[in-house]
Amino acid sequence: MNRLLLLCLVLFPLLGLSQETAIDTLHWSASRRLQLSDFHAPKQTGLGGSEFYYQIGYDVRPAAIGSQPAIDAYCLMFRNLSRVSETASNERTLAYNQVLFDLVEIYARQMKAQLISLKADRRFRQRAKQIEYVTNAELGAEVNRFRSETAGGDDREVLQQWQRQVIQRLYDVPELVTTFWPAKVGLGMLVGGSVQIPTGALAQTLPALPGLAYGLDVAIGRTLLLLQVGMHNANLRQAFTDRNQEWPEGMGVRPTLFDVGFGRTVYDDVRTRLMPFVGYRLLDLLPRDHTDERYKGLTLASHMPTAGLIWDVKFGNNMTQPDRVYDRFCFVRTKLSVSPVLAPKPLAGGLINLQISVGGFGRPRKVSYKPERTTILLPATSI
Repeated sequence: MNRLLLLCLVLFPLLGLSQETAIDTLHWSASRRLQLSDFHAPKQTGLGGSEFYYQIGYDVRPAAIGSQPAIDAYCLMFRNLSRVSETASNERTLAYNQVLFDLVEIYARQMKAQLISLKADRRFRQRAKQIEYVTNAELGAEVNRFRSETAGGDDREVLQQWQRQVIQRLYDVPELVTTFWPAKVGLGMLVGGSVQIPTGALAQTLPALPGLAYGLDVAIGRTLLLLQVGMHNANLRQAFTDRNQEWPEGMGVRPTLFDVGFGRTVYDDVRTRLMPFVGYRLLDLLPRDHTDERYKGLTLASHMPTAGLIWDVKFGNNMTQPDRVYDRFCFVRTKLSVSPVLAPKPLAGGLINLQISVGGFGRPRKVSYKPERTTILLPATSI
């Protein structure tokens, strides 16, 4: 005899099952058909039929902003509750329960299609529950009709008619396979230490500049827009004049570098990522003590091209998993760049920048649904 999940839950205490009992389930499969060994509950002695416990349900996971959520519906059998009596251990009983399992799968597919059509708004959960409730009600009504028309599987001719009909319906109602694919746009953030090493005449004016760097990566495909701010402190090694303004020796200054660049991922695997880049850099030099009247109005800005190489070492579980809604990883970044300083003679030269930072990168995955037809051949053995 077949039971709905509701009846299954009501019978838990009567069957001597506690909440700690492991649930043994089998998901529906077109290639893996039911076997008598799937009925794990103790066999009934004497005359009797079969008991088949099943459930349909769904999972919803959020996806990227502006795209529909990832929805999966499932149809499964509770093997530890399902049983076959000793007198019913035959191919007819197996075929009877397989038709029922296929019928439940049809309704699971229909429910998934309806859930996919919903808008991802604040009423989604309420509407999804309503669809699940209606689907279970319609499924229960058809299960009862199936049991009645086939006389619990005893009417072989009608059972064969249902068998052919349900197999055709499995073909007509395609399975909507949930597939994920990476969005083009990804976002990364990083923070770390930075050292600017002046070269040429600039090295006579500024020492090596340790500091902090903050960055933002915007990925579009394999191309990255690189935005970074580096903040440093230093004391002038020698005095210089710029635009009739005197910068005295030993004055504390705060060099700030703003970088805008474009990189291209030329190598990317589970553990490493390599990106050459080119861009433009702004060196903004200000006195560290803004309250000192002697330095009032002192400011210097220099624009320069920059080019370099980025090497990211990824850590954590970065294996590609197609069922993930998000593709993300953490990394340790080594960044090396060079820049010729386009400034007056006292500051002419270049900057070599070495940066070590840590960060994270994420690329949301979008979801789509691929319809796949199910073709099942009728078994050769007679029921």
